[in-house]
Amino acid sequence: MGLMDWIRINEPIISLASSIMLIAVTGIYVYLTYGILGTTIRQSNLTSNPVIGIRLGKMTISEVWGNGRRSLNIGLNLANIGNAPAINVLVDGEIILQHSNIQGEMIIPARFEPGNMPFIRYGEDLAEGPSHDLSFGNTCITHLLDDFRECHRLNLHRIETDPTRKSHTASMLRVCIYYQNNLGQFFESIYETYLHIGKIPEGST
Repeated sequence: MGLMDWIRINEPIISLASSIMLIAVTGIYVYLTYGILGTTIRQSNLTSNPVIGIRLGKMTISEVWGNGRRSLNIGLNLANIGNAPAINVLVDGEIILQHSNIQGEMIIPARFEPGNMPFIRYGEDLAEGPSHDLSFGNTCITHLLDDFRECHRLNLHRIETDPTRKSHTASMLRVCIYYQNNLGQFFESIYETYLHIGKIPEGST
């Protein structure tokens, strides 16, 4: 009896054995895949990640220098409250005008490129400093003061006409921190707050 005759006679048994083997291989594959997935999830849950906290420092307008120019400087205190170093840290910010605009734009970016720090160690607390403080130029200052003045006027009118209405707000400061963990994953911390100032005398610039 030749091999082909034997295969033909035993074809049902061979087919059944092949099916059983396929089921067994599939089961092993599913088991291994599930095990790999479970390990990946557990490792992901154990991954250490940085978290940058933001606290505002001093906000000052410089003395006039060189052709009537000034700068608005906003100090930032940064703390890594996570459990891993923050890598390639970029610090950026913008002021969002509420009642004024500069050539149609109400979102005014900081005047310099984002501050760049190679890392912030976990547990490290950075005080205000030139590497990560924000600065805005003379045009922004002028419109910012206009924004405060208009906000003050609107609130006086609100008090005189209907004090139950919600108070008007002036410009908002938004601070954005971008960074990575040691696996190259990206994170961001964003801090927003409305700026407040006392009454701006008419005619001040």
